[in-house]
Amino acid sequence: MRNILVRGFPSLDNYGTGMMGLITIYRMRKLLGDSCRFHCDFFEATDIDEVVSELDGVSADMLVRHRPDIPFSQNMRLKALGRSFFRPNEARNMDLVLMLGGDDISEYYGTQIWRQLVHLRHMQLAAPVILLGQTIGPFARRPNRLAASALLPAMHIFPRDLWCTAYLRDELGVTSRVQQSTDLAYADLPLQHRTDIAQEILAANSLEPDCYATMIVSGLGAKRGAGHYTSDADAFIQRHADMATQILARPDMAGKKLCLLAHTHGRYYGDEAANIEAVAARLAPGYRARCVLVTERVLQTRARFLLGHGLFTLTGRMHPAVSTFQMGKPAISLAYSKKYEGVIGTMLGRSDLIIDANDEQLWTSGEIVDQAMTRVDYAMANHDRLCAEISAAIDAQKATVDATFARIGELLSRP
Repeated sequence: MRNILVRGFPSLDNYGTGMMGLITIYRMRKLLGDSCRFHCDFFEATDIDEVVSELDGVSADMLVRHRPDIPFSQNMRLKALGRSFFRPNEARNMDLVLMLGGDDISEYYGTQIWRQLVHLRHMQLAAPVILLGQTIGPFARRPNRLAASALLPAMHIFPRDLWCTAYLRDELGVTSRVQQSTDLAYADLPLQHRTDIAQEILAANSLEPDCYATMIVSGLGAKRGAGHYTSDADAFIQRHADMATQILARPDMAGKKLCLLAHTHGRYYGDEAANIEAVAARLAPGYRARCVLVTERVLQTRARFLLGHGLFTLTGRMHPAVSTFQMGKPAISLAYSKKYEGVIGTMLGRSDLIIDANDEQLWTSGEIVDQAMTRVDYAMANHDRLCAEISAAIDAQKATVDATFARIGELLSRP
């Protein structure tokens, strides 16, 4: 029995984190068969049977809760410290450690990244550590840069974008054990073949394919001391209401709907459902009547089907864009970090659908609405071409995910 420690998959409450975790468990099980057990950093509140329900045949006895819940704090520094808390025996008796991306090894969510790197290097003494699907950096703080340059070469790194690979090479001098990968969520989810699930979730929300657009109102905006985009919470909500109004007012959206989908749930990731309701409350009654508010928590497969069956998505979170692209449709991103240009720009060639939105002035002046609508005009005017180009690019990303797990299989086969 192989024991695999999986870090970065605490729950299904964040659709992006959940998708990457589900795909990793599913692919690793295909590599190793039943002779493996996954020790995941699930929150205490995570329902393991719920996770299993998204995994198409993986049994509950393969998934083990490995560590206790991280105490919640609005203070992002404390949260980052909690993530990287030093546990000297964590990798003991493990055959492999998988540290899943995103971009937790960056300074967007905390500044003491060197602590996390020391912890990972310590685990490397007990078992091989693979950093999988990562965007690492950028690091403005010298201790983080020094730790990254010194400690990362000992680990196997699968960057999820070309920007990260170049940053590792050119800025940190890390080249050994680096293999180009991509965002794991570009792969099919385990249940993505289930057309009955797609039909069920669309019918439950009175939606029809290509008869709606989707908007994600990020929970990362206007948080005191740790937010992105703007510090003005009222402006953040109002600009999204303005965008929703202008989308619904378009002639080519006549008779169509706008789906407002909450991408994150729970006390740890932020209450996007509240943002959705706040935006909807500011719409004129006629436009509000054409909105579908998906504020309840749906699981990863259903969320992907909602995103991928619309005409396009406008989003402040990256993985709703990834899911939309994965289903062959255009997504317009309100970006707050370099990961958007890396994962979407360099890997899909879709810089034309990214807006650098982490600028206070854009939100206070309302210019963010103009920029978003310019991209919507572009996406709708070129819809068929974009869908064809996106589908071809996604095929290439799926092949890269296949190559990534094939390489991991080679690493595991070494004596």
